[in-house]
Amino acid sequence: MGRRLALLIATYTYEDEGLRRLTAPAHDAEAFAAVLRDPDIAGFDEVTILVNEPQHRVGRVLGEFFRDRRHDDLTLLYFTGHGLKDDEGRLHLAMADTQRDNLVFTSLGADRIDQAMRACMSRRQVLILDCCYSGAFPAARLATKGDTDVHALDKFHGSGRTVLTASDATQYSFEGDRISGSAPQSVFTRHLVEGLREGTADLDGDGDITLDELYSYVHDRVVAELPRQRPKKQENVEGRIVIARNVNWALPTQLQLALSSPIALVRLGAVEPLAHLRSFGNPTVRRRAEEELRRLTEDDSRSVSEAAAEHLQDQAEHPQDRAEDPQDRPAPRTEAAAPTPAATPATPAPAPLAVRAASAAAPGTEVWSFQTDNCVRSAPAVVDGVVYTGGDGGSLHAFAAGTGQRRWSRPLGAGPVRSAPAVHGDLVYATAGRKLYATDTATGRARWEFGERRAGVSATVGVVHERVCVGSSGTLYVLDGEQGTVDWPYAVGMTTLQWVVTDGPLAVVGNEGKHVYAIDAFTRRKKWGTRVVDGPVSGPSALSGGILYVGNGRGEVHALSTSDGQRLWRYDTGSAVRSAPTVADGTVYVGNDDERLYALDAATGEFRWRFTATGPVRTTPAVAGTTVHFGSDDGNVYAVDTATGRERWRFRTGGPVVSSPAVADGVVYVGSDDAKLYAIRTGVTDSG
Repeated sequence: MGRRLALLIATYTYEDEGLRRLTAPAHDAEAFAAVLRDPDIAGFDEVTILVNEPQHRVGRVLGEFFRDRRHDDLTLLYFTGHGLKDDEGRLHLAMADTQRDNLVFTSLGADRIDQAMRACMSRRQVLILDCCYSGAFPAARLATKGDTDVHALDKFHGSGRTVLTASDATQYSFEGDRISGSAPQSVFTRHLVEGLREGTADLDGDGDITLDELYSYVHDRVVAELPRQRPKKQENVEGRIVIARNVNWALPTQLQLALSSPIALVRLGAVEPLAHLRSFGNPTVRRRAEEELRRLTEDDSRSVSEAAAEHLQDQAEHPQDRAEDPQDRPAPRTEAAAPTPAATPATPAPAPLAVRAASAAAPGTEVWSFQTDNCVRSAPAVVDGVVYTGGDGGSLHAFAAGTGQRRWSRPLGAGPVRSAPAVHGDLVYATAGRKLYATDTATGRARWEFGERRAGVSATVGVVHERVCVGSSGTLYVLDGEQGTVDWPYAVGMTTLQWVVTDGPLAVVGNEGKHVYAIDAFTRRKKWGTRVVDGPVSGPSALSGGILYVGNGRGEVHALSTSDGQRLWRYDTGSAVRSAPTVADGTVYVGNDDERLYALDAATGEFRWRFTATGPVRTTPAVAGTTVHFGSDDGNVYAVDTATGRERWRFRTGGPVVSSPAVADGVVYVGSDDAKLYAIRTGVTDSG
């Protein structure tokens, strides 16, 4: 079992008079060391602190720290103080004897730290930098620790390491709200320590605080306190790293309410989250979850008692291997299994075969994949055992859902096919370039096409009864679904329409600017129009229960009433939302460029949880059962628990995942920029 080792470096006094004395570093290092040493919290085996040491002393200790480590050791290096840059923009950490005009020989260079970490055998390395990069301190502002020209994450990018920084490249890192009197803590480190000490960084309520959770917690609190400072994270690790226990853990409020509910269906909904906690929580969490499950076996509802007993029996028959110490418990491996060759039967397989093929594999493993000729960014549509998707090579494809055998491919013309195919009757509709194409679902033959010469068409289409709605330039066209002839056009405005989504007779369109409009497809009249600040507005956007959910370039999610377009609520995610939200069972799920998936209450916009990936999330999530699936630019497809935000599995592809997934019969279908369409076992039988 690996050791847990930490080296904390703090410098606040300097021989160089041009480097201003800081007040926070010593207090930051001492407070952080206290929680790392605490056996009930982080339980590190060794914690070493260096305060105001010269460069040669720090360099020697640093070399010893990374030498003779094992693969499963956890090494944590923390620095707080001034950061400096040389004339070529290279990062240097200032020591007590650092001279600004001789950085190479008097400071701790980023290159030396990088070399030491690369040479280290540990594959669980954590680097935390509470600094920026110059030593500039603007008058009449908070005491700062940096400059703006170098990004810490650009240097530290090795395998098996996670890097957390107090700010971005263009921001200062602040010490606190004063520079005199009792010494304040750095804003970044203060929240770092509080999240660990109080257990508030345990965002999914499983009793463990992972690095992902800690970063998310600190990021949000720093930004809320100082919007001009935004912490950042970069990682290249397998699985998760548990940094501490939540010493104040209690059963999540939602589960407590569900367990005390007089409604049997609500109590039944608590069984699966309890089983999940019993499988993956730390010993305290597992014991409590098992107690509740055993209590539910005596519930007066037969469905509740049987479900609880079934989960207890499954656990007894298939116990999971767990490390005795949860701090060193390795995360379940989530890399994809080796691909298996796609089957090629003479006739297409029916949809139920997908369940049979997937049943032999664990969730998060590949059922089949198909290599196309270019990136696959179209969202698949799964209908009657057939998967329809487009590729950047300009073709629309149809595959047997159970085997991955290609039924047909149809080249649509110039431009990539990135629209989500819409299937109605015996036709599948998709847009590419400047046209909308209708294709026979059985043969792949062309039926008709529509488009204007000078204007492109919207990336999505909507179907209203036997009519197809598509945008072209600033006009909404309603076409006969069988013939492709224009029933009527409606001029919405001068700005190009980029998406269409339908709700009964209502066609809702969003343009490339900042507006959303609703047109009644029966009366041919505009029902309403509204402006959503900071376009373009993401789409095709989610519709549910008379509410339209859209995102924008500012990072906001807006809930609009479909009756009049009035905004019901707004939530700021902090970074651009480029894909449509999904709504399921009273929850809105949406991703953003800040590498996160958010879960919000659909009625009020209240925050429920967030999950942090390692790349921007530009896909529309797909919810099936109690699992939400989505892709990220980091190349992973993620499956996350809808109640807790806890990761269930992830599947690694060979490129960014911009294709929004679809789920049917226990399989998630999704494309990747590695030019493949994947079918992945998901472990749920519902569709989404």
